[in-house]
Amino acid sequence: MKRCMLILVLCCLVSLPFFNCERKDMADQKFQQLVDGFLDGFYEAHPVWATYIGDHRYDHLIDDYSSEAVQAEILRLRLFAENIKSIDTLGLNPTNKVDFKILENEINAQLLRYEELRPFEKSPVMYTRLIGASINSLITREYAPLRNRLTAAIYRLKRLPALVRQAKSNLKNPPEVQTRTAIRQNRGNINLIKNDLAKVLERLPGWKDTLDHPMKTGIATLEDYQTFLEEDLLPRSNGEFRLGKKLFEKKLKLTLQSDLSSDEIVKRAEAELASVRKRMFELAQPLHEKMFPGRQLKETGRELETVVIKEVLGEIAKDHPKKDELLAVCRQDLRELQEFVRQKDLIDLAGINQLEVDWTPEFSRGVAVAGLDSPGPLDKDQKSFYRVSPVPDHWTEEQQESFLREYNNYMLIDLSIHEAMPGHYVQGYYDNQFPSLLRSIFGSGVFIEGWAVYAERMMVHAGYMDYDPRMELTQLKMYVRAVINAILDTKIHAGGMTEEEALELMIDEGFQERSEAEGKWVRASLTSTQLSTYFVGFQEIMDLERAYREKVGEDFSQKEFNHKLLSYGSPPVRFLREIILGSE
Repeated sequence: MKRCMLILVLCCLVSLPFFNCERKDMADQKFQQLVDGFLDGFYEAHPVWATYIGDHRYDHLIDDYSSEAVQAEILRLRLFAENIKSIDTLGLNPTNKVDFKILENEINAQLLRYEELRPFEKSPVMYTRLIGASINSLITREYAPLRNRLTAAIYRLKRLPALVRQAKSNLKNPPEVQTRTAIRQNRGNINLIKNDLAKVLERLPGWKDTLDHPMKTGIATLEDYQTFLEEDLLPRSNGEFRLGKKLFEKKLKLTLQSDLSSDEIVKRAEAELASVRKRMFELAQPLHEKMFPGRQLKETGRELETVVIKEVLGEIAKDHPKKDELLAVCRQDLRELQEFVRQKDLIDLAGINQLEVDWTPEFSRGVAVAGLDSPGPLDKDQKSFYRVSPVPDHWTEEQQESFLREYNNYMLIDLSIHEAMPGHYVQGYYDNQFPSLLRSIFGSGVFIEGWAVYAERMMVHAGYMDYDPRMELTQLKMYVRAVINAILDTKIHAGGMTEEEALELMIDEGFQERSEAEGKWVRASLTSTQLSTYFVGFQEIMDLERAYREKVGEDFSQKEFNHKLLSYGSPPVRFLREIILGSE
């Protein structure tokens, strides 16, 4: 009897590892099926976004925001919110354990968008950007023969009237800043069809007649929408752009995927602002003596600090390009930055895809000065676009000069580091190499922006511009902007910060030019929680770097650390911390 029992126990012990493997395989398979089903539904509900990602089954469609479609999407999301609870998380492999958390967070974020934020009722900008992206992605990304992409454009042009009808029906009382921005962007949509699409047609003889009617229909539809925006919607655009404390906190938690409260972020940001200003003063003082020899300043303490930094930055700002030279300067900076990264061996650039520097399309201007438009994970071999907003022609000479002073030659270098080399451009390439499609599509904005800010600091500390203190001072000015962004984000949307108070903070404490500060007020009013990602992400990556340095000691390698950061897609930094510190 005892011998039989012993044999039975041994058999169980031998089979246990196989049982655990089978359990893991089953859990991973079930989770992957859930992910596939979720993404298929996501593509179908958001066909314009699907085109960007690289799933081209729905290139002929535009997102549907009818009441029936909205309710159907809420139902779909709620179904997945229930189904994900059935996943055995203990049985998942390490990659899927992270992706489970990412998917769970994304489902909740999308439910918040559809049920509480409801941009389809409050944001005319959502519609103008959707319209522009629906056509622009088809004519700028060469993922398929032009004939195929123009065929898709015809279908989308024919669907514009339905989308515009939905916009007119859904938009009730949006904030004024939303409608004014949409008015400018919709003019860009009209020009996109009239000019950009028409220019593309020249490459395909014989198709002009085919697109003539759809283009005329699209233009007429958008001109009618322009009239609606200006004459109907604008006079009744009295909605509140602030989210309010409760909704802001809820959205912030999902954006950051962190338990940090808005009050804690503001507290940390204000302490960081004071600390960074002291470093800026240390850099500015000797520069001030050279720039203003013999000048005696009467100010003391914080007032002296402010005057010295502001006057030195003012001298640096004089070295700026003309407005028609912006693209050429950015292109040259990009070449030099790439060469520096290679020389210093900061990160492996082999296989990096193409990057084209160009103006921001008119339909998406008015939110950010620059940005990176990377190919989606399913179109990873396509080129990336480093988009730079031109100086608006309607601005006064004073406003234009203010913009160019803000984006002087030193600041343009820092901007190109952040957006391109080795910031978003390089990070986006590495992101697309990671096998998790879910992680690429729903990457953490905190990590993405945190890396870009980290890249700025890294390049300066590696000696870019031969350790020129003007370069470090400019980089710190840009970093102070990220710090202040987090303060603005909370105090505007979860408090009652006025435009005057915001401008004072940005100009007096952050040394920004008025044009930049006024633009940031608009951006902060149009967006929420995104402005916190720069500061929070940078702080988390710096905390991780310090912990990693403590772990490896003198063996620390910047290149090795960079590769560890970028080799796992774009998950929240807290997961990277577990992966990197636990991998040695």
